[in-house]
Amino acid sequence: MSILDGFKEVGESVGGKLTMTIMLESVRFSKNVSSVLGFPEYVKVLVNYDEKKFAIQKCDEKDEHALRFATKRPGEASAVTLRNIDLLVATQKFFEFPELDDPTRIAFYALDGIYYSDDQAIVFDVETAKSGTVGKRGPKLGSHQKRPRKKKGDAEAAEGAEA
Repeated sequence: MSILDGFKEVGESVGGKLTMTIMLESVRFSKNVSSVLGFPEYVKVLVNYDEKKFAIQKCDEKDEHALRFATKRPGEASAVTLRNIDLLVATQKFFEFPELDDPTRIAFYALDGIYYSDDQAIVFDVETAKSGTVGKRGPKLGSHQKRPRKKKGDAEAAEGAEA
C-alpha cells in the first residue's frame, strides 16, 4: 500500500503541440495527436458549427463514423493525413483558400488543440487558426522528366581526360 493510493494526478501531460492542419486536399494531424490519443487505429472527427470547433476522439471500427487513423504500432508516432471527403467538406466550410501564383506551394490553416483526458478527445478552435503556405511534398516540378544518361564509354573517356 502506497501513501499515494487514492490520489489523482492534476493537469495534462502532453509532450509537444497538438496540431490539426487543414489543406484543400487533406487534413493532417501532428504525431503528438496520435501519441496523446494512445495510437488509435480509428477515430471520429466531430464538428461544432455554432462554436466553430473540431474534436478528434478515439473510437473503435464499429463506430458508424469511424475513420482509419494510426497505421503504425504504438510507440512509432507519425503525423497522420486523412483525405476523407466528408471530413474535407466539414473542415473547409470555415476557411477560404487563396489561389496561389506558385504551383509548388499549398495554402493551409493550422489549429492548435487542447487534450481532454476524461473524454479522450482533442478540441481544435477555428478562431485560433493560423494561415500560411508550404511547399508541396514529393518530387519537384519537372523532376520526373527523363534526363539523358551518360554512356559507359563517355564516363571512362571523361575520367581519362582528367588524368
